[in-house]
Amino acid sequence: MAKRIVISIGILLLIMGCSSSYQVEEMSVGIGAERSADLMVGTVLFDDQWTVPAGSIGCCWGDGGARSFVYDVPFPSKVIVAWYDMDTDLFRVGEAKIDNKTGYEFIKKMKPVIVRSTGEYSDYELPYLIVGMKRNGLIKVWISNSPADAIGRESLEIGSGMAQIKELPPADER
Repeated sequence: MAKRIVISIGILLLIMGCSSSYQVEEMSVGIGAERSADLMVGTVLFDDQWTVPAGSIGCCWGDGGARSFVYDVPFPSKVIVAWYDMDTDLFRVGEAKIDNKTGYEFIKKMKPVIVRSTGEYSDYELPYLIVGMKRNGLIKVWISNSPADAIGRESLEIGSGMAQIKELPPADER
């Protein structure tokens, strides 16, 4: 009997230790597009659980120009993005897989930066999750230790995917 309990506890600890749910207290989520793109982003859904607002995006590939903040969320393992390209008149929907373990490890080892505009040292540890979209449907996801205007900024690509061209939803569903 004691042997079964020890084995059960060991299996439970192994399962808990291999869990892919990494909780984040606070994080900035940025949405960006390649330069000169005119995208209307409708959906940015992480793990089918939580979303961030986006709207009209036209810059900041890799930097996440449009930023939101989220609190007490699991670090995501996927993102679904839907956008309309105003210039090409194409609607795209795609999913990017995210290496949440690598992203979470990056957060745990983040280094402080110097804010370029003020020259001040900042040790405020706020991770920046950035989702970028290109007109050809490419979706990239990065994790960073600061916005683009900091000295000592580190950025790591942790996910990618490809969006497909879809039919526009009916006008009453947009």
